[in-house]
Amino acid sequence: MFRAVGFLCVFSVIGLLWAGPGHGEDHSHGDGEHDKGGLDFILKPKGFGQSGQFQFSVKGPAVNYFTKFLGEGFHVESSVDLMHWDEVSLLKSTEQETVFQDEVESLNSRFYRVRYDGEPSTWGIIRDRIIGPNCAGCHSAGTAFAKQSKLVLTSDVAYEQLINRKPANNFALEDGLELVGTKGLASVGKSFLWEKINAAEQQHFYDDHPGYGSLMPLGMDPLTDGELKFILHWILEGAPKLGVVANLDNLSNLNRYSPPPFKALTKPENGIQLHVEPFDVPPDFEREFFIYKKLNNKTPVYVNRVQIEMRPGSHHFIGYLLDSSQPLFSLAKRLFVPNRIRDLHLPNGDDDPLVLASMAFHDFFAGTQTPRYDYEFPKGVALRLPANTGIDLNTHYVNRSEESFQGEVFMNLHTIEKEDVEYEAKIINMNNTDIELPPNEVTTVISDFRASEKMNIFQLFSHSHEKTIEFRVEIAGGKRDGELLYISYDWEHPPVMKFDPPLVVGRGETIRLKTTYDNWTDETVNFGLRSTDEMMILFGAYYVD
Repeated sequence: MFRAVGFLCVFSVIGLLWAGPGHGEDHSHGDGEHDKGGLDFILKPKGFGQSGQFQFSVKGPAVNYFTKFLGEGFHVESSVDLMHWDEVSLLKSTEQETVFQDEVESLNSRFYRVRYDGEPSTWGIIRDRIIGPNCAGCHSAGTAFAKQSKLVLTSDVAYEQLINRKPANNFALEDGLELVGTKGLASVGKSFLWEKINAAEQQHFYDDHPGYGSLMPLGMDPLTDGELKFILHWILEGAPKLGVVANLDNLSNLNRYSPPPFKALTKPENGIQLHVEPFDVPPDFEREFFIYKKLNNKTPVYVNRVQIEMRPGSHHFIGYLLDSSQPLFSLAKRLFVPNRIRDLHLPNGDDDPLVLASMAFHDFFAGTQTPRYDYEFPKGVALRLPANTGIDLNTHYVNRSEESFQGEVFMNLHTIEKEDVEYEAKIINMNNTDIELPPNEVTTVISDFRASEKMNIFQLFSHSHEKTIEFRVEIAGGKRDGELLYISYDWEHPPVMKFDPPLVVGRGETIRLKTTYDNWTDETVNFGLRSTDEMMILFGAYYVD
């Protein structure tokens, strides 16, 4: 139990709910009078619907500072005077009001209510319930944080400070980021605000962008999953100042990201686990290899969820099915010896020609460039794997250090019964190998793919290498010409987009891959398998009605 002596705990503000009628009828109000002057009052609950300790202040130097956390539109009412410190606990929390009561049981128990009279817009909620309590304290006019970042986030100026403004951070500026853009999906990957608050991607943030500073909120718990989803939806809808564009129910999700250490995946209750056992990655070396794993399935299986867990240092991990319809497969199949590692790079750095040859028989199944991956198909959708099949596992680790380290990968295939499958999933693998990037130039490569059938796309993600600065996927031609389907600015950790409802591409429509590369080297760069070469691949999955 805390005692308030000039100190105010900074808790989440999700419990500050919408305005409503007066206190509940069952509440004692002492003398029946409300203190209408006690609005210099701040109360921070731990979270929506949780009981806990709260602190408040009326006088003293902390008042003006912490009233900024409350934000425009928030008010506090009290049953009696507030001219002293007390401890209170959550009494009631509904969509109409949040009520707190003194812990001291007496006839003169005090009741306090936090009300919101502001406009019920998505931005208003973000401003008053998320940015206000978590960011505005540091990012207030005159503070060192505001001066350093050139960013003030108090309620009166927060929107103008964020929208279509360039960051003060030079690294982010050089990467072409803005604080928050208004172009929907195209603005997510370019948002410095999203980079700074997206705790779930903190490994990506710290490993790949050390110059971006610290994740925010500084020195506090990360935003809840619900708050992040709420903000993401707002950005996807163009970050409007007015209107409701995100579901308020998202804020009830109080889970917060905490990065777990690498550990073996638990075997699925229904399904198959594949394991690439620990292996060495030599110093200053890219180790990429294939290892064929039999599934030992006597009958077809239907996969509706894939989990992947990798030790740090991975560039990518992909599982391939074998295309037995390819010419010469009857000869090539002897290359796929179960559980035998086939290194792509020989000790002298050259590529092994037999391993290269084996790649001609690959059909993409599943993969990721993030250390941790968990993807579930839409309900009733599953990918059919034939009986007695196997998967050629491809792992690629990059070691730029002077010491070796170990890689390791787990892959779980969760399955459902055939009778539970409404639609069989199909794989998207749009691959352009016609890549020629002149030295010291920025080059955009375009490749078109025509849909041979109606595609209900529920997953898309890109794959390319280090010279990629933008990977864009659009509809080309027709009434939807230029419609953006997917975009990524991060070659190492491209977003895996999940579409629910599915993204529909009609038969005969053209999907255009439009990838921009910056070849800063003095050599022409072409398609190739090393991270110093380039690729241009769109992966994903869809089903047909």
